[in-house]
Amino acid sequence: MKHRWLIIIGILIAVALLMWIFVFGVSLDQPGEFFNKGHNAVWIGHKWVAQDMSDEEIYKLVASLKAHEIDMVFMHVGPINADGTIEPGVYKFALDFLDRARSFSGGIKYQAWLGQLRGKINLNDEKVRHNLTNQVMVLSEFVSFDGIHFDIEPVWDGDSDFIKLLEESKAAMAEGKKLSVALPELIPEVLIWYSQNLRDYRNYNSEVNYRNVAKYADQIVAMIYDTSIKSPWLYKWLVSEQTIRLSQLLEGKELFIGLPAYDYFDDEFIDQEVAKDWFDSEIENVENGLFGVIKGLNNSRSEEENFAGVAIYPYWQIDDAEWAIYDELWLNK
Repeated sequence: MKHRWLIIIGILIAVALLMWIFVFGVSLDQPGEFFNKGHNAVWIGHKWVAQDMSDEEIYKLVASLKAHEIDMVFMHVGPINADGTIEPGVYKFALDFLDRARSFSGGIKYQAWLGQLRGKINLNDEKVRHNLTNQVMVLSEFVSFDGIHFDIEPVWDGDSDFIKLLEESKAAMAEGKKLSVALPELIPEVLIWYSQNLRDYRNYNSEVNYRNVAKYADQIVAMIYDTSIKSPWLYKWLVSEQTIRLSQLLEGKELFIGLPAYDYFDDEFIDQEVAKDWFDSEIENVENGLFGVIKGLNNSRSEEENFAGVAIYPYWQIDDAEWAIYDELWLNK
């Protein structure tokens, strides 16, 4: 009888251990450089394609990108007009910039970053989507961007119009050009009721929309910021869990985890006082975000092969102190 109880206890311990590993995972203690693949990204402003920048300015930008092991650049081109077009004058120096930047370093890829608030563009209108798809072709083929990066907000689980735009855009792009999409943080389907009824999220995406987007997107950038979180440890935990869950979900895709490097909202349409309820730079920042990414990748539940790198938003607000933190935690410099 005693041996039987020992066997039963042993089985229960083994089952509990397996459940712990399945639910919480086993954590390693590797530094950021172990996971850094030199395939990181950054969002940069539209002045680089709207103005005639000097060789010195472009060289300095390229040198900075290389120093921080960034090889993917989302260049703001736009904004998208209500009819789906983009004024050519706002990117009139794009082709010249790309030629000169590539002469300094051919290893960096540049994508046209197309953004707009959903309330200002009706994607249900076939003509609007046609105009935007035509713009995608122009930017990727004639202007020679390496791909297209969409940041249209908000999008949601049943957003079939946005998915149509991605399908049509992908079809308009030549082979080898990448389609990239920025999405807000993942909210598991089991928490959707909570997000709809108890918590006022600006927008959310469950596994449903992430999978729908992944049918057409080569890259997905999860924007893990503006969360209203007021605790550093909770923000780190959120970033780590997002890293784990999204790396599991996006098999065969390039996953970038977007981290904030700003102290304020650089947007004239956003009330800065209201924005303080969404974002606290003492909580949501490059340092805490990187700690979360590293913790997530150290967890045995993560699928590291689907993780591409981190994406810094935005280049025009990150300062030397934040770059130093990034270099120490992610590059071991």
